[in-house]
Amino acid sequence: MRFKMMNNIREIPRPLRRMLFPILSSSGKARTSIIGAVVFLLGIGLTIFILANPMRIGAFDKIAHVILHRGGGAGTGATTSGERKVKYWQCPMHPTYIADEPGTCGLCSMALVPTYEDDGGGTTSGERKIKYWRAPMDPTYISDNPGKSPMGMDLVPVYEDESADASENVIRIDPATVQNIGVVSETVERGNLKVEIRTVGNLDYNDQNVFWVNTKYDGWIEKVYINFIGERVEEGQPLFEIYSPDLVSTQEEYLSALRYRDKMADSGFAGAQTRAENLLNASRSRLSYWDISDRQIEQLEEKGRIAKTLTVVSPAAGVVVKKMDQALEGMFTKAGMNLYKIADLSSLWVHVDIYEYQLPWIKVGQEATVQISYYPGEDFVGKVLFFYPYLEAKTRTLRVCVEIPNTEGKLRPGMFSSVTFAPVAAENAVLVPEMAVLHTGERNVVIVDLGGGRFDPRDVKLGLQGEGQYQVLEGLEAGERIVTSSQFLIDSESNLREAINKMLMARRGEKSPEKTTQTPATRDAARGSGTKMLKPVIEDAGTVEALKSVLDVYLPIWKSLADDSTEGIEASAARLAKAASEAAGKVEEESLKVQLEALAKAASEMNAGDLEGARESMKAVSRAIVKIFESHDVKMPEKYTIIECSMVEERWIQDSAATLNPFYGSSMLRCGATVGEIG
Repeated sequence: MRFKMMNNIREIPRPLRRMLFPILSSSGKARTSIIGAVVFLLGIGLTIFILANPMRIGAFDKIAHVILHRGGGAGTGATTSGERKVKYWQCPMHPTYIADEPGTCGLCSMALVPTYEDDGGGTTSGERKIKYWRAPMDPTYISDNPGKSPMGMDLVPVYEDESADASENVIRIDPATVQNIGVVSETVERGNLKVEIRTVGNLDYNDQNVFWVNTKYDGWIEKVYINFIGERVEEGQPLFEIYSPDLVSTQEEYLSALRYRDKMADSGFAGAQTRAENLLNASRSRLSYWDISDRQIEQLEEKGRIAKTLTVVSPAAGVVVKKMDQALEGMFTKAGMNLYKIADLSSLWVHVDIYEYQLPWIKVGQEATVQISYYPGEDFVGKVLFFYPYLEAKTRTLRVCVEIPNTEGKLRPGMFSSVTFAPVAAENAVLVPEMAVLHTGERNVVIVDLGGGRFDPRDVKLGLQGEGQYQVLEGLEAGERIVTSSQFLIDSESNLREAINKMLMARRGEKSPEKTTQTPATRDAARGSGTKMLKPVIEDAGTVEALKSVLDVYLPIWKSLADDSTEGIEASAARLAKAASEAAGKVEEESLKVQLEALAKAASEMNAGDLEGARESMKAVSRAIVKIFESHDVKMPEKYTIIECSMVEERWIQDSAATLNPFYGSSMLRCGATVGEIG
């Protein structure tokens, strides 16, 4: 036997023969031990090679799975009742990547791990049961089994515990998804709501500081000291000298009475002295009634002779703002004729118009900020002085007078100004940001953040609006957290859940319940009685025409932005602000007035300097005008369409059939879907 083995060794290649010769030439027991050790080492190496699978061989992955899971099942405690059934294979780094057989992930090349039917979805966080599968890019595509979507993407599971709160109107979203979609929450607080009222006005003289200079007697002007308008005068400064026969005769009477009194003083007759004193006082009073000052009368007494002319002085310090032609040397003037108008410009009045619905917020003594275009960036603070006692019937406005100081003399009557009031409209009110409210046209909804990826769409009753905030009257309390960004995506998720539940029930042959999850899109239909709030119908020809004029000015702005152009936007925005303000003055419904005023404000603040700025400011304009037509059923003579772009989360109005996106222009011109119609 040994001889035969040695002959066979000669047939082995020389290098291998040298390796095996010590083993084959040794004794039986030693040779067996050495061969066993070599086989053991080769087995360990092969096992490590298969588990590592550096060449990514599919068969090796299957073997590795058997080694790790099936072979070691007893030691891992996988089950105690037999072999577990694999439902599908999943990438540990990319849970959305699944397969029916073991292999490697097509995204990261990692070995897939099994998901068993008895673990409710293959997670390690507890028993989870898959409710259905849906496409990641088209959530409306659902299936009872894993597979591929029409776009070729792997379906992702939706677990039953994710909709466990559906009966409580709570939406559950994975916290990682919440972070990815950029959900931002804020705490609801109480505070004072200030309503900003912006209007325009003209500067005028302070009527309390205006003085007219005239005479109470006829005469001729002998000499003029102040010759031109705009000259500043001080109180008591000479204006002109006048000759009047009546004044001369009165001076003579006064001097005669003065001499008569002195004569009677030495007569010793008490009665005569009294009569002389009374006569003197009567003459002195006559001079005073003609605006002859005490100083001038004293000078007449000192000199003892009459003066041909009398000097008329300024009654107050100020500026000459008007001078009549009669105030010239040699001109004749009649009694009561105004010769000079002198105004003290240390304070001025600003006359502004306030709409009648804004009057409850404006009080006498309230501060107002006045801005003059001639002094950009500088604010002049004044106070409300009084209200005019009548209302303008055509514009439905009331004129308010605001007094502002002008100690530096910068301001002039006749200047155009912008006036802003910021009254406190509601004290200690529950306030939420405007961006947190979803307007459905009939209801107002906020998304309450319950924490842990749980959100509750909740109806709220809104009050006043101002400074980017809403007053909440019902439905929300201070201290709760609400979503202020990406709430449209959460609202879409709630709408999608409702639709999917109905599809699943239809597949199973179940009848849809009369009352399902009350989400922002389905709550009206889910109400027990099915009663639906109706929009106010606007059929009045005047109101419809006013709203049509607003739309006619808005559409060129939309068209220019859709064409990636800012040409004409500034002029169109100004016309839109004017049209909205005029429409607000014509309509009678208070809520419509407020909405038109908001549109006028947004249009007046529109930025047309660059394309990006114009599109950003277009958002506020579109929100305001869409809100008007979504909250009212306007019987327009023509048809218009309301379009919503889910990418920018904004809506706009257009009159064309094809979608033209003003927020993206040519880059995503057709991005948008019809969400409503007007007319």
